[in-house]
Amino acid sequence: MKLATLALALGLASPAFAAAPLSVDFEKTWEFGEEVADTYAAQGVSFTNVLGLSNDADFTYFSSAPSPMGVAFVQLDGVTNTAAYLNVAAGVTGGLSFHFAGIDTATIKAYSGANGSGSLLGTINLGATGADFGTWNKTALYFSGTALSFDLTGTAGVAALDNISAVPEPSSVALLLAGGALLLARRRRG
Repeated sequence: MKLATLALALGLASPAFAAAPLSVDFEKTWEFGEEVADTYAAQGVSFTNVLGLSNDADFTYFSSAPSPMGVAFVQLDGVTNTAAYLNVAAGVTGGLSFHFAGIDTATIKAYSGANGSGSLLGTINLGATGADFGTWNKTALYFSGTALSFDLTGTAGVAALDNISAVPEPSSVALLLAGGALLLARRRRG
C-alpha cells in the first residue's frame, strides 16, 4: 500500500500536472489590427507581431473556430514587422497543442531561448485546411527540452491559431498511470 501511495503522490506532484504554464484561447473582442502583445502577461505569455482577430457584425473571419470570439493571426509587413513569436517565461516542456486553419502551408518552430534564439528544438509543418479558414485542425508540436519561444513567422498571412496550450510530458502521464494501476492492483488483492 505504501508503494502505491508513493507512486500516486509522485504522479500528482509532477510539474506536468501543476498549473499549465500556457493556455491561451484569444476569447475577447479584438479591435481590427490590435496586437495580442502582453494581453496574457499575467500567465507569463507574450506575443510579438501577432494580431487578435474577432468576428464582428460586418465580417465573420473565422466562423468555425474552436473558440468563437477570437483567434490569433500573424500579419507581417516585411519591413518593420519581419518575425512573429510566442514567448513563454516559464517555458514549455514536451509539446505545444493548438488548433489552426490555413489557406496555405505554414511552419511553427520551437526554440530554447526567447524570440527564436537558442537551439531549435522542433518544427511542425502545417498543411492548408481550406481557402476560407473554415476548417480547423487540432495538432501538437512535440520536442525535446524546454521551449521558451515559438517562431510563428511561417504562419504569416496564411494560418490562424486558437486554443494554444502546453502538452503534459509523456513520462509524467506514464508515472501517474503507473501509480493508479498500483492502487487498483492493491485494492483487488485486499
